[in-house]
Amino acid sequence: MQPPQPPAAPASGAAPDPRRNRLPGRVPPTGPGSPRRPGGAGAAPPGRRDLRRPPGRPQVARTPAGAVGPMSAHDWFAGRLLDVLTGRQPLTMLAGKVRDEAYQQLWELHAQRSDWRPRGNRGRTPFVYRCHAYRTYRGALEVCAVVCLDRDVFRALAFRLESGGARAASGYGPERWHCTAVAAR
Repeated sequence: MQPPQPPAAPASGAAPDPRRNRLPGRVPPTGPGSPRRPGGAGAAPPGRRDLRRPPGRPQVARTPAGAVGPMSAHDWFAGRLLDVLTGRQPLTMLAGKVRDEAYQQLWELHAQRSDWRPRGNRGRTPFVYRCHAYRTYRGALEVCAVVCLDRDVFRALAFRLESGGARAASGYGPERWHCTAVAAR
């Protein structure tokens, strides 16, 4: 069986476009005599000095390497609650972002969860392993998070976030989220 032959050149004398004969998912071979330019897709032609793009091509919004976008409210709160319960941050750091009842619950949890605080030289820094948010019909977020305290030591953290609205003086994010309930196991 013979390999497939490339289509014949059009009568106008123009060479056929090798990109039209590609199959999806296949990468064209690279090596000597390969039509690919060094630098990969989107690289400027050799000898080009200016950095402008050709007209008609839309600019793609790219974040700089290593830059992190804004954090969601539930991820932010999960991280701050973990910092407070493990003793890495004081409880007062959440003073304007936690409502009265939840603040009292947080005080109680802080006293009850002394086993979450590191003793001596423990293995790793506690972190939020997984965080899920569920929006209620009134717009509040019911959040459950799995936190890793040490190797093979996982705990659960649950809390409720309610939007304070644009007129709220405190809270987190553009919707001014406030924590209204906290539980940990």
